[in-house]
Amino acid sequence: METNGQSAPEAATGDPLDPGCRPHVRVEDLVRGAAPAGERAPADAGAGCAGGERAPAEPGAGGAPGEPLTAKLARRTVPGDLYERGPEEGYLRCTACAHRCVLSPGRAGACGIRFEQDGELRVPFGYVARHYVRSVETNTIFHVRPGARSLTFGMFGCDLRCPYCQNWKVSQALREPEGDGEPIDISAADLVETAVAAGCGVLASAYNEPMITAEWARAVFTEARRRGLVTALISDGNTTPEALAYMRPVTDVFRVDLKGWSADQYRTLGGRVEPVLAAIGEARRLGYWVEVVTLVVPGFNDKAAGLRALGAEIARVDPDIPWHLNAFYPRYKMRDRLTTDPAFLVDVAGVAYARGMRYVYVSNVADRVRELSHTRCPGCYEVVVRRFNYETQEVLLSGGACPACGTRVPGLWGPAAA
Repeated sequence: METNGQSAPEAATGDPLDPGCRPHVRVEDLVRGAAPAGERAPADAGAGCAGGERAPAEPGAGGAPGEPLTAKLARRTVPGDLYERGPEEGYLRCTACAHRCVLSPGRAGACGIRFEQDGELRVPFGYVARHYVRSVETNTIFHVRPGARSLTFGMFGCDLRCPYCQNWKVSQALREPEGDGEPIDISAADLVETAVAAGCGVLASAYNEPMITAEWARAVFTEARRRGLVTALISDGNTTPEALAYMRPVTDVFRVDLKGWSADQYRTLGGRVEPVLAAIGEARRLGYWVEVVTLVVPGFNDKAAGLRALGAEIARVDPDIPWHLNAFYPRYKMRDRLTTDPAFLVDVAGVAYARGMRYVYVSNVADRVRELSHTRCPGCYEVVVRRFNYETQEVLLSGGACPACGTRVPGLWGPAAA
């Protein structure tokens, strides 16, 4: 694990049930400085709750001056749902992400925020790291309520460690000394009320990996659905069929970052490509609306042949899945890289269209590639949704169909499902 000057969490060595590649840590390491050595961190918020929404931790309860972020997060937990017992007595296997971490007593998984304590899995609940109200398109979702406002929220922690992460101060906060922010205590009902009061039609979980905080996302989305909002997961796709099935009853959209095509690329990020491709197919099978984003990073995943292969994989699942090819801008640990050449993205998009994909976008270089921000009818190629710089300017669809030729354009153009 990259540490950027910070000590890496202690590996679970000598345990025959722990996969060797999993950076499991002890709970007392998570709350270093907050509890004496050998004692477990307090994480009793919500324990004993029966039925209904789990109770989040009392805001600031038990905190001490200078308390590390890891300790604050350990207190804001409840018993989790996404796990199974075993493989031996006293062990749990977390099923929220494709790491499927085996947690021995007192250990946390690769994400650092889901951990075993007193025979149960503890998971994040009852807070956000940040939330913003912006257009739904800023989540790189184009076929869902174009022009709608979206409240997008996130928590701390991630199952991957991408060196170009835009939101690294939140997603990598447990791995980096420059991690940003404090947990903001809030209930699911209050978060949704904030969205409704702001006139939002969409509520999205993003900024960190939402599937490792699935129990909280499900509670928020349950309330959001009750209030008539469309719900969206902005995910790295490194998840499981169990987690996708768990979230599907309250989730409309699964927006996936497909970050590369090779084992070496995903090894750099701390994951594997196979679970991501499988998740795209499984999410589509379960009825999620799926959109896929590939950030094209010079010197990392910018080989034309590899990108063509990714397009073919997406089209094999469903050629109607929108594919967003985004330009890289220097950030985080890749500040030495050049910005992606927009002309290269246009070439890749053209090949993808030629090979049968129906909706391919290049949208974060709108000042140079404006035409590939629009949605066009796959029948007559007329523009049916016009955009610029992640803002919808005009929606010409009539009942989800092209007004010129009547071809249906797939997407979630109306309100949330009942």
